[in-house]
Amino acid sequence: MTRRFEDLPWHDAVVLSIEIPRRRPGVADEVLLSMLWPDGHHSTVAFSDCFALIATMNFGIVAAETVRSATEHDDDDDLLQRQRAKWSHLGVDLSGLKRFTLETNSTASTLVVLALAWAERDNDAVPETK
Repeated sequence: MTRRFEDLPWHDAVVLSIEIPRRRPGVADEVLLSMLWPDGHHSTVAFSDCFALIATMNFGIVAAETVRSATEHDDDDDLLQRQRAKWSHLGVDLSGLKRFTLETNSTASTLVVLALAWAERDNDAVPETK
């Protein structure tokens, strides 16, 4: 069974960090959110095959950056249509492109990621020792 993005325990989860690795641009375009979930579990939500990141972040509030809501959309809203049209001129089919939106409680910030996929990576696992 495939897990839905909205099924993660987003409400009141804490965004610990946002990382945009640029070691392999165009090959591995990712946005990584390090999360602390309400149950104390740590994981990374990794958006892969990213085509845009729009961050409207508000600073100056002394509080954890908790999530109010998180949604996934693949409908043809204006933002997705523009991105698909931009890349179709280059011969790239982005029919599977999705819009992921996070809104925060603490600072009323918004993150929008346009990506083809996402996955949760467990950070609580203990690495094997030899």
